[in-house]
Amino acid sequence: MRAILLPLVEPELDRHSVELALTLAGKVDAHVTALLALTDFSSLHVYGHYPMTAGWGELVERTHQHAERREIEVRRLLDELGVLPLKSAEPSPDAKSPLSLRVAFGNDDEVVADCALTHDLILFPRRSANGAKPLPTSSLLKCTLESAGRPLLVVTDELGLDFPKTVAIAWNGSVEAARAVTTALPFLTRAERVHVLTFATSRTEGSKADQLVSYLSRHGIAAEKHVREPEGSVGEELLEQASELSADLLVMGGYTHSRLRQTLFGGVTHHVLDNAALPLFMAR
Repeated sequence: MRAILLPLVEPELDRHSVELALTLAGKVDAHVTALLALTDFSSLHVYGHYPMTAGWGELVERTHQHAERREIEVRRLLDELGVLPLKSAEPSPDAKSPLSLRVAFGNDDEVVADCALTHDLILFPRRSANGAKPLPTSSLLKCTLESAGRPLLVVTDELGLDFPKTVAIAWNGSVEAARAVTTALPFLTRAERVHVLTFATSRTEGSKADQLVSYLSRHGIAAEKHVREPEGSVGEELLEQASELSADLLVMGGYTHSRLRQTLFGGVTHHVLDNAALPLFMAR
């Protein structure tokens, strides 16, 4: 893990996001790319039923001014944190700076997905829930998980970031879960305890947990398996079991079924994203 992508999507979380990314990068000797995706309405096509009016020009100007202010705010923060001096040029690829800033104009989903292609991990801080309300899972986070082709580390703004001591793996034998495990090996090899959580359903057999435990042992990871038959929602029971084991990271595949099907009928990924209080390492 040498290249971490940090999308800066909420101004209120910028400072915490950068500090988390730098902490993680320092532990694995990685470089952080802080990505600032900005809207540029002037590049949009205008069609007949959306005529260009005087108001359109005003909207373009306001958007341009907002983008300028947003970039200035981010650069000032990076200067204040001492990682990217305000008046300096962008560091070269050979520079030792732990962080570089990439500013791109366009649709944020497309910008993040394009930039993710040359990174090992996407760090995605988000707001914490208020009371009993679900966590605010942005459409950008969901789209990135589904289409970026890179693992995501999702943390809330209340949590610090250190290598987890206890990791829970949600294992159903899917390609997505396997990809999550292999890309999470830098975390799993540093953990003190690793638990494999499997729910024996018609799709998932308990014996699959043994196969994963055997695989992990070849990487020097002593994992303990937990197989149970779900009595209700797998998503709910998964988070309950992770909490019982005092896990401080949950590794799982995302959207084993299509996101449309998950939206229509519900699903483990949606439930975990909306309700997990612990950090999530997810891949698809």
